[in-house]
Amino acid sequence: MKRFWLLAAAWAVVLLVFPTAVRTQWETPNRAFHKTTDFPLDGRHLTVPCQSCHVNGVFKGTPTTCFDCHWIRRQDDRYQTRLGTQCEACHTTTSWLPARWNHAAQAGVRLSPQHTLLACDTCHRDGNFAAPSVNCASCHMKDYQATTQPNHAAAGFPTTCDSCHRATDPSWGSGTGFNHNSFFGLAGVHATVACATCHKNNVYKGTPRDCVGCHLADYNATTSPNHAAAGFPTTCDSCHRATDPTWGSGTGFNHNSFFALAGVHATVACAVCHKNGVYKGTPTDCVGCHLADYNATTSPNHAAAGFPTTCDSCHRATDASWSQGQFVHSWFPITSGRHAGNPCSACHTNPSSYAVFICITCHGRSETDSHHRGVNGYRYDSAACYACHPTGRGD
Repeated sequence: MKRFWLLAAAWAVVLLVFPTAVRTQWETPNRAFHKTTDFPLDGRHLTVPCQSCHVNGVFKGTPTTCFDCHWIRRQDDRYQTRLGTQCEACHTTTSWLPARWNHAAQAGVRLSPQHTLLACDTCHRDGNFAAPSVNCASCHMKDYQATTQPNHAAAGFPTTCDSCHRATDPSWGSGTGFNHNSFFGLAGVHATVACATCHKNNVYKGTPRDCVGCHLADYNATTSPNHAAAGFPTTCDSCHRATDPTWGSGTGFNHNSFFALAGVHATVACAVCHKNGVYKGTPTDCVGCHLADYNATTSPNHAAAGFPTTCDSCHRATDASWSQGQFVHSWFPITSGRHAGNPCSACHTNPSSYAVFICITCHGRSETDSHHRGVNGYRYDSAACYACHPTGRGD
């Protein structure tokens, strides 16, 4: 007993002289000795209280495997070992999370960057890891059914979400993978209007792909010209381009495939030729439109003179006016010599018939007779003149 009190007194002296250092050492023991044991400490194990592993002060027989300590004794695994019992294969002593788990290598399913940010339970509901379906709809059916722009279910869209949505999209609403051009090429105004403009009442299946299927009202409302009255075809894209900003700016109609427009024809309004909005059956020969011009001629009077109604034999489409017609006098040369520059009436004295011509108006008898002395069959007559002088030459 005496010895006990001596030791107690000695410790009291030590505590009085070195109280702080001793207490610190006592309360925070050096765990370096643990490195020489069967379970070297590292990571979080260096900081946890000893009794966390040595329960009830029992040191002998303390488990040295993760499974024995964290499941058999502590029941730490929220998934109750459904993911295996080799904790160290995924977890480190530094921290329980994050775990070292390669989803592609160990589960056979590669995760996109967005999916790697999700908790496991987001896809593995109720802790079920037994090979859930890897198709998008198995997780995103609620997203599919909640869509409004457009309503996927009502529109009959397939549930193969990844045909339009990419795994890298930051949200469901940013899906931009749908290729409309594989069904109907979008260009011009078609590329800017809302889906509902063509897909009425959210109906996508069966939407017409031909122009008139959507634009029949535009076709029927036309006035310049009235397409229906004119008998225009309903193949709108034969005249209108998808890149046209408006229906009225359609400039794809090629008039030259029916009737070439040149000169004045290229500048007048459609109604000048297409009376009362009638386009079908419009004549393509000149006289079909210009008979009134033909009949009104005076210099010369075409009808009286017996001119043909093939107007383009004298008049060119590029002429600025009807009076610019150039008649080719193929029967008798009048473009050179003394015959050039004379008015028609100089030879054609009968305006009712240009088949009648007179030479002797200019060629007096005395002069003509003197040039033909001794010529067999000579007579002073216009028809005889032309018979011998068809080119107007005197020899």
